[in-house]
Amino acid sequence: MNDEQRVQALTQRQKLLADFGDFALRCEDLDEILMRACHLVGDALGTELSKVLEIERGEHQALVRAGVGWKPGVVGQAKVSLGERSSEAYSIKVSRPVITPNIHQEERFDLADFLREHGVQALVNVPIFLPGGRPYGLLQVDAREPRDFGEEDVEFLRTYATILGPVIDRLLKSSDLNDALQANTRLMQEMQHRIKNHIAIIAGLVWLRSRAAQSDEARQELQGIGARIDALRLVHEQLYAANTAQQLRLRPFVMQLLENLCHLHQEHSGQVRLQIGIADVDLDPDTAVPLGMILTEFASNSLKYAFDGEGGLLAVDIGLAEDDTWRVRIQDDGKGLPSQTSARKPGSGTGMKLIEGLAGQIGAHAQWSRAGERGTELRLSFRVKG
Repeated sequence: MNDEQRVQALTQRQKLLADFGDFALRCEDLDEILMRACHLVGDALGTELSKVLEIERGEHQALVRAGVGWKPGVVGQAKVSLGERSSEAYSIKVSRPVITPNIHQEERFDLADFLREHGVQALVNVPIFLPGGRPYGLLQVDAREPRDFGEEDVEFLRTYATILGPVIDRLLKSSDLNDALQANTRLMQEMQHRIKNHIAIIAGLVWLRSRAAQSDEARQELQGIGARIDALRLVHEQLYAANTAQQLRLRPFVMQLLENLCHLHQEHSGQVRLQIGIADVDLDPDTAVPLGMILTEFASNSLKYAFDGEGGLLAVDIGLAEDDTWRVRIQDDGKGLPSQTSARKPGSGTGMKLIEGLAGQIGAHAQWSRAGERGTELRLSFRVKG
């Protein structure tokens, strides 16, 4: 090779390094990056065979993680020993490239059988180190004829391996983070599933006890407790369905909650029509739980006492105003608040006191009023804490 050809070859290799560096920064697939590296070093050095070996953790061997020119069954399957007579292990130990110019004259190392099966006559090992000095594996170029890889070849491969180290480290850490995230997500889903099931068991026990109660008063009290527990169950059911612990889809939660209550109290209320006006929004569970309990209290009292078995309307409107304030309006068209209660301070009844307390948990104040000529209306406004 004359001087002009050498300059052209060096220029071409520098371009390959620059192009590969740009590609490696943009690509998020480690296997694709390693395969691209194998293709480029093989082309640059004029060999048909190249590969990347990945050290297996806790094992004295390395896997052929990527490679070009090999028969099926090598890449992703073949392994190389990292024992005392391994050129790969020695290269990592001394932290520099190790060349075998002719395997038939090599007395220092034992070579893997699949190399001979592919007609390999010469090879060079270049260790790949991650930031901090931890070895990842090796970049290995193989030739089918004896070859004394020159200094320019070795320096080119060392530069390639130096580029690969941080790129591999970044993608390995990203993969580890993704694995940890998936594990945490599975753990969260399992926890939500168990909580939902445990709450359902408790609710079932309460309903069984209510059916065995000797008095109507005890039965109604237990049913009220069961309805409150069921509201909690629905929260965790919706969170489990959405695969999250942070946001609850509000409309399906409210719809299912009110439909369950209507079915439970149909004997007392008659046929009640639901009118739901809720935007397609999410709320955090810390807000959704007290709000669901407020809806449970209001709806349960309406269904038990407001309609006298004649049916009617139960309406709920929830939306976010322009000033980032949540506005809630709940109303029925039943017979309204009892006169003896309305003459006193709103919230003096047991259910109303509970609503006042729940409203305080989300920073809201309960405002009671008549809805039309005889119904009852409850309004709340609050801001969700950031």
